Amino acid sequence: MALLGPLFLLGLLGIGLPIWLHRLETQVTEREQFSTTMFLEPARKRIHVQRKLKYLLLMALRILFFLILVLAFARPVLFSPPQALITEDTTHHVIVLDTSFSMQAGDSFATALQRVQDIINGLGDDEVASLYTASSGITTVATATPDGAILIQALSGLAPDNGKLDLGTMVTSMNTLIEASQANFVLHFISDFQQTGQAVRFADMIPDVINGRPVLLELERVQTNNAANWMVDSVLVSNRNAVEAGIRGFATNEDSSERTITLSINNMLQQEQQVTLNGGGLSFINFDNVVFEEGDNRIDIRLLPNDSLAGDDIRHTVFDNSPPAPVLLLTENPQSLGVTYISAALETAPRGYEVITQTLADLDARVLQRYPWIVIEDIGAINASLATAITDYVSGGGAVLAAAGESSLGLDSVPVLDLAVGSNPIRRENRNPITMIDNSHPALSETSGWGSVNMQTLPVSLNGDERVLIAQADNRPVLLESNIGRGRIMLLTTALDNTLSDLPVKPVFVSFMAEAARYLSNENLLIREQIAESFLQLSLAGGSSGQVYDPDGVSLLSLSDTTQAQDIPLNKTGYYQVFSSGGEVLVAVNPDQRESDLTIMDAQVLQNWQNVVAGTANSGEQALNSESGVADEDLEENEIWRIFLILLALIVIAESLLGNQHLRIRTGTL
Repeated sequence: MALLGPLFLLGLLGIGLPIWLHRLETQVTEREQFSTTMFLEPARKRIHVQRKLKYLLLMALRILFFLILVLAFARPVLFSPPQALITEDTTHHVIVLDTSFSMQAGDSFATALQRVQDIINGLGDDEVASLYTASSGITTVATATPDGAILIQALSGLAPDNGKLDLGTMVTSMNTLIEASQANFVLHFISDFQQTGQAVRFADMIPDVINGRPVLLELERVQTNNAANWMVDSVLVSNRNAVEAGIRGFATNEDSSERTITLSINNMLQQEQQVTLNGGGLSFINFDNVVFEEGDNRIDIRLLPNDSLAGDDIRHTVFDNSPPAPVLLLTENPQSLGVTYISAALETAPRGYEVITQTLADLDARVLQRYPWIVIEDIGAINASLATAITDYVSGGGAVLAAAGESSLGLDSVPVLDLAVGSNPIRRENRNPITMIDNSHPALSETSGWGSVNMQTLPVSLNGDERVLIAQADNRPVLLESNIGRGRIMLLTTALDNTLSDLPVKPVFVSFMAEAARYLSNENLLIREQIAESFLQLSLAGGSSGQVYDPDGVSLLSLSDTTQAQDIPLNKTGYYQVFSSGGEVLVAVNPDQRESDLTIMDAQVLQNWQNVVAGTANSGEQALNSESGVADEDLEENEIWRIFLILLALIVIAESLLGNQHLRIRTGTL
């Protein structure tokens, strides 16, 4: 027996309560003197032993009540041998059926189902079988049973999904399922055995022989030849009015195919082309003068007519046609090199930003509230009143990216952040390499090339609340972040005009500005195009609340789930709608492209796989005879807490009846 909640046993301390209460029910033995008892009629004296025995029974019922109540909450479990007892003389057929995306091709899955039925129908008297499906993960369909009817019935609800099968991962998962059983195993893998599903290391495809149990590997191939397949490989939008579609052929050799390629935008057919696809490579088809709506657009490229694997003859893509987001750039000189570099980087970012340049002398601080984030070319150029206005702006939830140019070199402290400035600046010609980069930060996770940057930085002393994201030797901050109220400010301790630093002319500058803009503007960081059977991380959606609808319009989150970040499995292909505090976002989901390559594994590799497993199994035959009994993992669990609840009800009734009996005696005739 085992307990699922052993900590509830601490409740047994409550048994002391009825014991303590019953100790208060003691008989007073002190006698009081009285002048005379001649005229008093003697009263009948109860037998103390009877009264004490009755109270002990009541106390026992109350103690038993506490005991069973605690055990019920502890949820005891009794283990019993399984109905189909597996011993060392039993042959256990472990049937693993491939349900990955490629099994949708032609009659592959129908053939696989027939192979499984043949295995089940061939079970002997001392043989059991269990059924699993393998795709992106292993799923238990039916546990070990000698009843073939149960297994056949379980097959009726199976169908290929959109997952990607990796044989190494599949074998690793199977090890945990079979490692403690005492049976002789026969592993049946029914699959098309794609070459792309082969493990990187051949050793990962060898099942562990646990406890010396021999394992026989049987490979059931549903395809013996490489099947030709065409797929929509890629979709690329350029200049906001053109779409390029890539069509790839697998095992098509030099054959050509006459096909129709269609372009649909938001479920409306816009264009189609009749093309001749050349085999053995990648063909590109261009669609010009494409009209997109503002915001997210659903782009569907279809290949007609469909081939034997129709699921990859369409590709879903999301294109965000939102207008460039405005961002305010504060500067002393609108014609400076810093303004040119900053504007060029932001305007060419994937999101696209409209940089609105504003001179510090003409700035009305009230306009700051119109922008979710702003850029300050040189934080040392702002005066005290503007520093106060920016502090209020950040405290209210705004964000700032600021640089420290030449105007900052003569300061005693950095405005807004109130960081003390040292007197030992490092000149640009005296190279001080970058020694630390916090790649976990969203603004830096997708950037690279900082090691080649040469810069003169402003020596600042930290107050302790700042987070250093990039540092030079001696922990000299290059990029730091500080939270002020509900907002945040990022400070780059060098200039962005190529005078104190060559950062603006390095490739890393463009990617850094794009990622910093996405981070500071709280834009949605969801990946818009994902692979089926992966997970949608709502924690990247710019907020923890929201709702998700799958391609069929089914809501995936309950009311309570919408208040916290979730990882949503993407089991279907098509478009998922994500609603959050930042608005509506579309996520396109397509099958893993490796599943579209129907090239099968070499027959010699499959034969070697079986031979190696057979050799490993023979090495464990001696240990086979020394093992007996039923493994703990094979025992069936039976929870008995419901029985305890019934006993509690009976005890409550008995205690109530007995307590009323005692109450009647105590209030009777003296």
